[in-house]
Amino acid sequence: MGQGSGLTCELLAHGASAGVEHVSFEFLIRTHPSVSIAAMGVTPAMRTGGAARRAAEFTMVVALLLGRVAASLNIHSVNDAVSVDKVVQWSDIKVSQASSNGGHLVVPQGETWYLDESMEVETLTVWGQLKWNTSKKGLELRTGYLLVEKGGYFQLGTVGQPMTNQATVYITRKDASTYSHHEVGYRFLAALGDGSRIDIHGRELKRTWSLLSKDAHIGDTELFVKHDPKGMNWRVGDRIGLVTTSQGVSTEHHIKSIGPASSWQLPINRAESGVDVSRQEAADKAIDKKAHTYWGSWCTLWWCKGQEQWIEVFLAEPSNITKVSINWDGSRYAPKFIVEGRLENKWIKLADGNISWGGWHEIVADKCGSGCTVSSVRIKADYESMKTRGTEAAWAGLRIWEIEVYGRELGKPIPDVISLEEPVQHFHNGGFKEILGQRFEIAAEVVNLERSVLITGDSETFEETKQGIHTALMGKGVVDMRYARLENCGQRDKMGRYCMHFHQAERCPDCRYQGNAIVNSAQAAITLHGSHQTLVDSNIIWKSFGAGIYTEDGNEMNNMISANVVVCPTGPLTCSESWLGKPHAQAGIYMIGMTNDLIDNRVAGFENGIWTAGSHAPRGQGLALGKVCPMHTPFGAIRGNVCHDNFRFGLYLDNQYPRQLERDSNGMLTKPGSCDEFKPDGADNGVLPANVVEDEFDYHNMFVGQYSMGDIAFLRYRSLNNAHSMYWKASKNFADGVSHHMKDCVFANDPEDSFGILQLLGPSGPFVFMFTNNSFVGSPVGAAALNAGQHCGKPGAGGPCNVQYYLENINWQGLPPNSKRIRFGINGEDEAEVLPIFLSKDDSLGGARAMVSRYMKGFEKVEGCQKMDSVWDEGIACKKPVRRLNIWTSDIGSVNVSGPGFVSKEEMNKGPPVHGGDAGLLFFENNLGTTSKGYGTMALVGSEYTVSGAWTGDVVFDFSDKLLEGLFGQPENITLKFNGQVCKASASDPRSFMTANGPGAWAGKLQMPCKVVGSQDKWGGGSGIVPSPSPAPTPPPGRLVGECFFPNRPGLPFYWEPTCWFGKIGCLGDGINVECRFCGKGDFASIPCPATTATTTAASITATTTTAAATTTAATTTAATTTAATTTAA
Repeated sequence: MGQGSGLTCELLAHGASAGVEHVSFEFLIRTHPSVSIAAMGVTPAMRTGGAARRAAEFTMVVALLLGRVAASLNIHSVNDAVSVDKVVQWSDIKVSQASSNGGHLVVPQGETWYLDESMEVETLTVWGQLKWNTSKKGLELRTGYLLVEKGGYFQLGTVGQPMTNQATVYITRKDASTYSHHEVGYRFLAALGDGSRIDIHGRELKRTWSLLSKDAHIGDTELFVKHDPKGMNWRVGDRIGLVTTSQGVSTEHHIKSIGPASSWQLPINRAESGVDVSRQEAADKAIDKKAHTYWGSWCTLWWCKGQEQWIEVFLAEPSNITKVSINWDGSRYAPKFIVEGRLENKWIKLADGNISWGGWHEIVADKCGSGCTVSSVRIKADYESMKTRGTEAAWAGLRIWEIEVYGRELGKPIPDVISLEEPVQHFHNGGFKEILGQRFEIAAEVVNLERSVLITGDSETFEETKQGIHTALMGKGVVDMRYARLENCGQRDKMGRYCMHFHQAERCPDCRYQGNAIVNSAQAAITLHGSHQTLVDSNIIWKSFGAGIYTEDGNEMNNMISANVVVCPTGPLTCSESWLGKPHAQAGIYMIGMTNDLIDNRVAGFENGIWTAGSHAPRGQGLALGKVCPMHTPFGAIRGNVCHDNFRFGLYLDNQYPRQLERDSNGMLTKPGSCDEFKPDGADNGVLPANVVEDEFDYHNMFVGQYSMGDIAFLRYRSLNNAHSMYWKASKNFADGVSHHMKDCVFANDPEDSFGILQLLGPSGPFVFMFTNNSFVGSPVGAAALNAGQHCGKPGAGGPCNVQYYLENINWQGLPPNSKRIRFGINGEDEAEVLPIFLSKDDSLGGARAMVSRYMKGFEKVEGCQKMDSVWDEGIACKKPVRRLNIWTSDIGSVNVSGPGFVSKEEMNKGPPVHGGDAGLLFFENNLGTTSKGYGTMALVGSEYTVSGAWTGDVVFDFSDKLLEGLFGQPENITLKFNGQVCKASASDPRSFMTANGPGAWAGKLQMPCKVVGSQDKWGGGSGIVPSPSPAPTPPPGRLVGECFFPNRPGLPFYWEPTCWFGKIGCLGDGINVECRFCGKGDFASIPCPATTATTTAASITATTTTAAATTTAATTTAATTTAATTTAA
């Protein structure tokens, strides 16, 4: 029978021996205080009537109990099979049980124990049920481990009756050889096996975090927060964390009180002074909140008599003043001054000022008693004291950098604030910042670290060993843990030993970690491993080494990861330590499993914020190894996340190209070929519709973005004061044909903020970068606001470099007038400065329809083209459409293109960066020897070009992109001449087996009309399709020479195999090059590794691999540091 029916039988048993209803209901009330007798249909009359009536009515109640008791007791289906035959109180059995079995306590199946007193045992195993009496204060359970076995149940509070009193689970540290479990390990709280369940429900917090609504300054003891502290259910004595907004440290504090604010900074409308030196030093400069401006009153005695040394600031509303803060200049200050206020033309003395140096000084309004209500405040210097200041002569006047006035506005509601025991130690931003009409909520998180339920343990050696406690669900049970605090948890470099861990739970919609505080985690504080449909919500992770939240193997799906705040509080890189052999896996949220929702999370202080690191495990990990392809796994919803003050990347999407995967309910591939770049018919296999990153806000990070990424769009992304507003090297056209790479985005930089610079570093490669409805705001501007072709020509970047940037409705008005808006090439090889093309059909390019590099000087001779100024990087703007032209073939030496836009050989610029490109001299793009990508240049739509070269092997000509025909509303084609033959290349040519990386198949299989198949000079005629011979011959080898692309070294040997094809075992090992093949180990043990040398390159790694020995020497380069290491493949 289920738990409810078992309890009913127990009630009947009591009724058979004594006072049927009375005894049974009293028993029920005592043992299950959360049960509502009235809710089960028991009336007072039933409990007070005659014996016969009571007996009859009790029989009816039993029937009701069968259907209602489970709901009343908050019993879940996973435990319905548990039959409870015996219910006892711990206080009744502790003497006999504590000494049995050497203190290794077992709650037997069929028994329910109620913890009504503290318990201390060696170990505790639960086969039956162990429930905490939530009415008891301060209970503590001390044990070497707490294991809930198959069918067992541990309950510390429920949803309906959470543990509002303080309760502690304390995991002791004892001899590991005796106090370990063969599956779960050492020092744990865990549920193991089918039907096992743990419910932990502490006192609910309506919110676990808020944001500062006003700036917090050094020395402040009151915090203004966005949400009502009492409404969030925060309490006096709670430990809270105040998160950095300056790439510094985040600090812990205690709540002293919650109540009305004593004062706050008052808004000031304007300022006047007795004398202004100039407009640059006018009075309003002292209230503009800018660090580099000031009011100055330099005034010789020929002009002034000294009485003019004052400044008055006018408040937005009449207010009761409590203090005035003044930032005096170090040499032009007034040793003595008075602070006075005016109300209806009556002056009231507020305070006297006496100082002996410049800088910030806080002047308390202590001279006005209760009558400090004024509409303006004046600071009036004692001119005689200025003569004795010992810095500059009195006639040099005053210099005040900033004035702030504090108090309460009359008639305004007084907000509740959090008063602190310990003052604020650093400046923290709060509220909204406006930059030229754009508002940004750059505000420090305030997080609550206190919970009524504490899970902790012996921790004297934790900082040294990083070996703490851990909790887990192992298998198909349920763990529902809410509003608990775990501290000093996780066990460094031990697989599966995390603070909170859903392990191979598969589909578990009842599993949740919600509202918890994890403080000091040795590795990956919350880990989702082979588990789906769980909830990880509103948790605070305060100092977790390596990673904060981790999706482990790559098959994790449909988990909701929402509203969590993940903080490394001790400063940049202090949480970046190797874990589980992962020296370069440092992020607040670190994902190998991608199809999970990330909504409204916030990450601060880590090396990287949110990192989707599919390239770290391109074939998955653990039980998912070889059954997933994380680089091509679609994302879930990504919306509303904030990453700030991280050392490297904020949002870091790495090298992700989501595709149309075919998977089972456990996230494993049912069709491995669905990871391929193309479908069998050659169609682009990119995910439909494209994944979207929505409403991302990143500030104070070194980078935001990714190295290489496709079929993922940014919508309403906002960047503020990052060192790189966006960092992106390679991409592609969207498979859905309609998405935009970046749309409705804002890229901003506040010049008053010392961190950051305004510059978007965009990708390269032969595709259309869709950039629409975006705005640039602020300064300083870096190389340019929008830079095309980041790292083009270098390993890991796109190529050839003739990317087409399509701009629509771009707002440049927030930039300084003469700042550079666009740039051709950035941090790339020479061709990056020559080949990019900007396109627009509105005024985003100043009215031009196309703009090419100043080095393509032949376009200046084209009708309707002219050279622009430095704002446009001196590009050549054309009214006629200019599009990319690519020639996909092997390296056949130089190729020459002649026609409109190209100069003659006599006019050719042979020097860098042009190298003859202006005359149509093309060189093979191989990204410095790491790839084979063909040739690239540009051409005028509707024109005729002659192409010459030493043709051999497959040759495919690729002009423009189909989506541009739709955007500009007209056909796009050019005529190509080759060996006396003529071919028309069009933007609408079929693109089967074609991407920004070039052809993915033998030329004979392509439907492009302009091509050479093999070594034959044969062009497609008629429909432009070269029919395949029948029967189809064996495809010739792939690229004979090339190298694998691994951003991070894999643990398997590999080599370059020209005979690879899509779907052949081991091929497409790097997820990019089909010829890159795994060999010699694991699933690929049947594939012999040749004794040759394979070379691997990546955006961040250059490695030489001797596959026979499976030994790799790697030199790893990041934007900030360069390190070298020699390792052996595992």
